[in-house]
Amino acid sequence: MKLLALLLFPLILWAKELETCYRVYFWFFPVAESCVDYTLKGRELRIRSWAKTIVVGRLVKRVNSWGEATLVSLKPKSFSLFQREGSFVRDHIYLFLERGIDYRIVRYKKEGKRVKEGFFESSVYLFDPFSTSFLVYIDTPNYRGGTINMFYDAKVQNVRYRTVGEESVEVFGNRYSTWKVLLIPEVETKGILKPKGKWFVWVDKETNIPVKLSIKFTIGSAEVLLNRIKGDRDLFMEVKNGQAHLF
Repeated sequence: MKLLALLLFPLILWAKELETCYRVYFWFFPVAESCVDYTLKGRELRIRSWAKTIVVGRLVKRVNSWGEATLVSLKPKSFSLFQREGSFVRDHIYLFLERGIDYRIVRYKKEGKRVKEGFFESSVYLFDPFSTSFLVYIDTPNYRGGTINMFYDAKVQNVRYRTVGEESVEVFGNRYSTWKVLLIPEVETKGILKPKGKWFVWVDKETNIPVKLSIKFTIGSAEVLLNRIKGDRDLFMEVKNGQAHLF
């Protein structure tokens, strides 16, 4: 029995991993790239993401931001985001507790740093930006629509979404059968990457992984295309099927 336990122990600890990487285009020019890593270990899901400008985008504005979120049974436990957008530098660190969120936001300027921190009490469960996106993807298709209450920048913000149709899309030579999802991020924040208007996401029917996005910011519109995928492609579906009672 001891030998069997020793043999099974590594399998119990084994985590499933998935990496998805995207290329961002503005008027057919590649301006940025971003990768999102997902690690699933039991009921815990860790999401790590980074984004940076490249080529033409770097000439206009240097962006190099990264962050991480941890969820247990799809409930956020922690979130951090480090924004580096030219002269706009800001750090977000949130802890999701039973009765609210403990937050610390640090803004860096030439004259020094300014810290905004506190505890936001809430009777409604709130989500961070990373878990909000993930919830939309695994709740597809949803033709009735839904609203996710998201905590960001020390306030509650809403993201509304619903499936609006089905489309076959080609991305870098790969053909995907997708659900087309409308996203309306009602988000007020600072920085050049402030969401605006209607967004559209094309979610692969087979894996629930987003393969294409059409997004708008205050500085203009962009198209985001999946250009690399590595690891367990069934990770999204496993979480979705395991948490089916939430939807």
